[in-house]
Amino acid sequence: MTNIHVCTAQETQYLDMKICKQPRTEVTKKTKTRMVIESLVDQLISSNLLSNERLFDQIFYNKDIIWIQNENINGHLFAKADITDKLKTKTNGFMMYMPTNPIVYEVNGEPYHLITRIDSTRAKPNLERLSQAPKPILSAARVNDLLCSIVMRFYETYLEDLSRVAHEDKLIHFVEREYKQFLKAVRELNNYHLNWHPRGHGHELLLGLIDNLQLLKSRPSKVLIDFSNSHRYIVVEPSYHVFKHA
Repeated sequence: MTNIHVCTAQETQYLDMKICKQPRTEVTKKTKTRMVIESLVDQLISSNLLSNERLFDQIFYNKDIIWIQNENINGHLFAKADITDKLKTKTNGFMMYMPTNPIVYEVNGEPYHLITRIDSTRAKPNLERLSQAPKPILSAARVNDLLCSIVMRFYETYLEDLSRVAHEDKLIHFVEREYKQFLKAVRELNNYHLNWHPRGHGHELLLGLIDNLQLLKSRPSKVLIDFSNSHRYIVVEPSYHVFKHA
């Protein structure tokens, strides 16, 4: 697997938080369920469409997305590196965050580990999770739930934040429409009797839907084609004020 090094401390970066992925060599020869989560996290960071602070607070360290709890110790998509050994599955004691060769992101210089205990349960995504009160767990995360929760929260946060800065209304309309189309497509998948295992057809179709989302593959200033509206062009904008160094 190709090494990925994502660092968002760039000259035009939102200055109040830095998130840098630390270099790491993938040693496994097989495709692991956790890899799709790692790839999506890296994609969100490198997009620069949300500020790092909002990415962290709304997605990476938010109990709505996932809440791992052992007594008074908490972890989410990210967990502080010095407490990850306390977060194990209740039934068999498996580590929720990789104990050796972990996936590390530095947040303002403090190391956090990415969750890696991702369940292979044949469960379809629950699109109602974000509207329900979060509940702590001490078991493996469900991959299809996790993927959809991350994507949904990203779109919701981007739309909320974009409305607070100068923007083109047609960008808002494009993002709202793409998000609604994604939710509709996932609901349609849920109506079929599909195999939602990570090697199953349902999971692969979900990954295809996520891969087709234009916003997720965008960067500020990228030009998108709105195929639903006479093929007009949309310029992607960041959802926060960008400050340049003098």
